[in-house]
Parts: sequence; structure tokens; C-alpha cells
Amino acid sequence: MKSNLQKLSEDWKDIKSIVLYGAGINAAVIKSVFVKINIEIPYVIDKDKEKQGKQWNGIPVAAYEDVKDEIEGIKIVIMTAHTAYNQISSFLKQQGLIENIDYCSAGQFLCEWFWDVLGMNCIYHVDMTITTRCTFRCKNCNMFIPYYKKQKNYDFEDLKRNVDLFFARIDYVAYFGLIGGETLLSPILPELLEYISESYHDKFGRISFTTNGSVVPSSEVVEALRKYDVYLTISDYTKQIPYKEQFEKLLDELRKGRVSYEIKYALEWCDFGFPIRPFSYDEKQLEEHLRCCNPEWNGLNDGKFYYCNISWSAEKSGNFRLQKEDYIVLEDIDKNDKTACHAIVELSRGTSSFCKVCGGCGSDNKNYVCIGEQLK
Repeated sequence: MKSNLQKLSEDWKDIKSIVLYGAGINAAVIKSVFVKINIEIPYVIDKDKEKQGKQWNGIPVAAYEDVKDEIEGIKIVIMTAHTAYNQISSFLKQQGLIENIDYCSAGQFLCEWFWDVLGMNCIYHVDMTITTRCTFRCKNCNMFIPYYKKQKNYDFEDLKRNVDLFFARIDYVAYFGLIGGETLLSPILPELLEYISESYHDKFGRISFTTNGSVVPSSEVVEALRKYDVYLTISDYTKQIPYKEQFEKLLDELRKGRVSYEIKYALEWCDFGFPIRPFSYDEKQLEEHLRCCNPEWNGLNDGKFYYCNISWSAEKSGNFRLQKEDYIVLEDIDKNDKTACHAIVELSRGTSSFCKVCGGCGSDNKNYVCIGEQLK
């Protein structure tokens, strides 16, 4: 599977320094792999005036306009999430810079530069589904959970096998995500967090974890979240679904346990269309669709690696059939053959047959729906 994205220009292989754009959580997570390379970072660019003039991990933070002349000719790596990347990319293009020649995303830098220069197989973000059970039945769930005929918790041994197969073939992943369903319904969370963290702490930047905030975790779960510094994201749907009391109890437990978290509020979701009103892109439309969507979350499930974790869930729900090229059976790849393992990285920047029917969450999808609408 070849990448659907343009490659970096050849002169990236000869760089001696880079400038990072963005001093947020992504930069902090990915920093752990940057220490593996001998490259000077003279500046971190950030538009936040509160950060400008200060230092980020010993590197001065500045506005682009203030150091524009000084950093001329130095490649820029944008460290933000996909949505912010598009905004920054537009700004840099206005400054006369060219994507993949003068700048690129952190994900592309990890996947491409680390392989071309260091022979390392690196991926930006992979998600592993630990349960397909959920407390809600959202009509427009982006994992299609309400459409499953049977929901389940995955047991520890199955998940451990996924983890072992993956890290035996990949040198580094910035984000290793645990998702659902509602993740806090999984009964093996502390054991799983301990295993991943203790076994592979040098091969990932941070474990990420998402919850809808409707389940109050046990003290054992809270302690594991704190101990292993899990990046916890809480989706707040309390304006649409009546569970405010449970939500506040969850926050109380996290505060008492000194667990850091981020609450994400949303008024609307992109409508994926599938499975009720699937899209139907022709080849020309699909090319633009892939450029706009370019999901940051690959999938790791059932001993296989998927370009998009959502495509795995679409098939698991019984409403779509994937093609063989949409995933890689990890056991089929010799873990001692770096070149063979690089097929995983190539697929992480590739595509899926499911893309033809999924509206995705890129800038080309202008169809929005209210969040949290429940199926009867």
C-alpha cells in the first residue's frame, strides 16, 4: 500500500536543524523521540502571545514574524493536530512556503524522515479498541457502536497480543490510544495500562484515553491513569444527554486522584453518512476527500493493523466488508525484517476501501449533525 500523500523533497534528508511550529501537548508528546536525533532546534514558533518570549524545554518560543528572516531556509515541522495543521499550512503558504518542501506535519516527519534517515519505523497515532460496549446509543457515533449486533469487552490476553505484535514491528508511536465504546466499561484497564507502560515505555510518547464521562472510575483505575500519565480526554455531551451528575462525580474522582484531563465540548459532529446514508465518491472526488480527511488514527485490532480504526469498526458492526489491502495481518510480517515492517508505516499513510462511503471529518465534509442524538 503506497502513501496517498506527497513525499518530502530530497533535501529533507540532509537537514541539520528544524523549527517546530506549536508548543502544545503534541509537541510535548513527540519530544521524547526527538531526543533520538542529532538535530538542532533553534526556535519553537507559536502564535500564543503568552508563550512567546519564554522557553519550551530550553528552546526559545517566538512569533513567526519575529524570527522569519533568521529561520529562512530551515525546514519547519508543524506539531499540532490535523485541524490546526490546515490553518497553519494556509498561513505558511501565504508566506511563500511550499508544503513538503519547506514544511510538513509531525506525522509525516515521523513516518518518512525517521525511516529515510535513521531506518526507524515510526507512526504518529494508533488506536486499539478495548470495548464495544457503551452507555449511550448515539445515532451518529463515529464508531457505529449502536449498530453492532453484539457488543463486548475485549479480554486482557487478546489486547496484550495486539500490543506485542505491534511493538515487535514498530520502533515508536507518538500516541497509543485506548478507545471504545465507553472505555471505562472495560474491567481490565489497570492491568492493561500497567502492561503497556512497563513493557514498552520507551516506544511510545503517551497513552491516550477517551471517555464520555458517564462512568465513575474505581480508585484503582484512577491511580493507574495518574501513575502512567495517561492523556485523558473527556467528551462532554451533558447539554444533549442528561448525565450531568455522573459527569461531575467523574471529575471529582479525577481531581482527588490528581489525574490531568482535557474536556472537549462540541455542538455538532461531522455526519459520516454511514451506515444510514453512505457517501459514494468517484475516483476524482476520492483523491480530494483523502487529502482533506487524512485521519490521524490508525487501528490495531484482532492482530491486524488498519489504515483507519473507523473502517475496522464499520466491518465489525456487520455493515461493511473490507478488502485485504485495507489492513495488514501483523503475524505475516517478519518482525526482524525492517523493510518488511515498513509496510505498516506505508499503510498508516495510505487509504482504505471504506473511504469511498465515509464522509470523514475533513474540511470537505460540510454535513453536520447535532451530537448525542439517541437511537430508540
